[in-house]
Amino acid sequence: MRHAWMALALLMTATHAHAQATAPVASLDRSRVGNGETVTLNIEVGDDDLGNPDLSPLGTDFIVLGTSTNHTLSIVNGKREAHTILGVALRPKHEGQLTVPALSIGNQATQPLPLTVEATSSASADAANQPIVLDGKVDPAQGYVGQQFDYTLRLYFAVNLADGQLGDPSAEGAEIRRLGSDANYQSVRGGRRFNVVERHYAIIPQHPGTLQIKPPAFQGTAVDPTDVNSFFGAGQPVNAVAQPEHVEVKARPSSAPDGAWLPARSLTLSLTGFPADGKARVGQPITLGMRLDATGLPFEALPALSLPKLDGADVYPDKAVTGSSTNGPWITGRREQGFAVVPTRTGTLHIPETTLHWWNVTTDKAETATIPARDITVGPGSGVQAAVPATSASVAVAPATTTAPPVATTVTLQAGTPWRLIAAAVAALWLLTVGAWILWARRRRGGAATVPPPMPAEATRQGPAREHFSQALERGDLVRAEHALLAWARQARPGLRNLGELSAALRPGRQPDAIDALQRARFSNGTADAADLRAAFKNGFDWRPVEGPCGTGGGLPPLYPR
Repeated sequence: MRHAWMALALLMTATHAHAQATAPVASLDRSRVGNGETVTLNIEVGDDDLGNPDLSPLGTDFIVLGTSTNHTLSIVNGKREAHTILGVALRPKHEGQLTVPALSIGNQATQPLPLTVEATSSASADAANQPIVLDGKVDPAQGYVGQQFDYTLRLYFAVNLADGQLGDPSAEGAEIRRLGSDANYQSVRGGRRFNVVERHYAIIPQHPGTLQIKPPAFQGTAVDPTDVNSFFGAGQPVNAVAQPEHVEVKARPSSAPDGAWLPARSLTLSLTGFPADGKARVGQPITLGMRLDATGLPFEALPALSLPKLDGADVYPDKAVTGSSTNGPWITGRREQGFAVVPTRTGTLHIPETTLHWWNVTTDKAETATIPARDITVGPGSGVQAAVPATSASVAVAPATTTAPPVATTVTLQAGTPWRLIAAAVAALWLLTVGAWILWARRRRGGAATVPPPMPAEATRQGPAREHFSQALERGDLVRAEHALLAWARQARPGLRNLGELSAALRPGRQPDAIDALQRARFSNGTADAADLRAAFKNGFDWRPVEGPCGTGGGLPPLYPR
């Protein structure tokens, strides 16, 4: 009888041990974090399939940024042991003594865990000991409405990354533009070498006050090349969050001159095209070009350019040419305007001084860009005046129902010309136009079969982006290849915001695998075969059927919208 009780006790002990072995175990990668940082909750379960945990209790004190799953399998002395680790990235909503609540998985639950959230990161002073560091800085610390602030984001990582997603900063009441391409280099911090990805953003406040720049975040998976499990997709989730930044934005100063508000780091205004000898003739146009360049302002903020009304000349403006470029971390806006100046009488043509007031944010004072006044000596015309846009008397005869190229003829009336001679000239020109149209129509009917069909609109529109992708692969520039591939995809799916969304929008197969290889080479020491990438997208994109409003298959929204 005693042996029976002992056997029953041993059976109950084994059953209890098995239950303890398979019960989910929760742990935090850190017990103390700074406000705004990310902490990872790891939940380990045994061989039993318990299903997915209920994460809703976390919503009280935490923001769930994402989840990842790692599976491990080991055989020791013929005994098979399988474990699944679910990683949950959490960002505390506030500072203080928080508790990660117990989570239910099947008919079991994890244990609650304490977490201390400090006002500032206790690990910031020893950033060199962290494998992933995200640093964001804004320059300058204060400025004016409409002024560009440079936000520099640097990702430091001393581990091998299998994948990763780097978010963008956000700020309510400000325009944010990403500038240029990412810079990749290495840096030494605290005696430790880091790979660095540097990115610049232009932040332009629209309202005065304190501008709060919400920090971006990075999420990825680190792999150990010496770990055999890394070949089976096992890895360690890693993440980092930059510290929030604040900028004091001032309103337009009362001492600023009236007119357009132009807070720039530098500004130049020029006018070119004057005759070298300072002379011109009546009726002969002079083409002048005015150009405005402003560092620290996009071209959309620049005013329209114009010449003042000229006594003794007609002015005909051309279409403006605008654009923005980057000069280091700063935007340089450009606006160019051409003018056809046609003298109407002899004498001196005076072009008055042109001024433009702007605010120098470097010296914090008002300045004026000036184009000096110029005089041009105008002599008599050469008899037959040159044609002037928009005001010359022109006769253009062409059938309104055809696409034949019209033959346009400009006739300049001279004083004293007999009206009968004018009528005869107009009639002759009309007959010449009709004859040219008939000849063109016959040739068009005869060669209509040889006219090649136009390119499809979609192919014409996507051609440049496809070519940029191919050129970036030929140069081995993975950063530009990534941007070009995403730009190409946006021609068909404008809602795509990153390569993760693009991969999810494609059918499983070669193309998502190629994107994965590109990301591995982009963020770690992996390699990407340009020939494989080019071949994968040779025939365009293999899209999934559109289910969601953004055309990405209706999946979960991205963690960090751009």
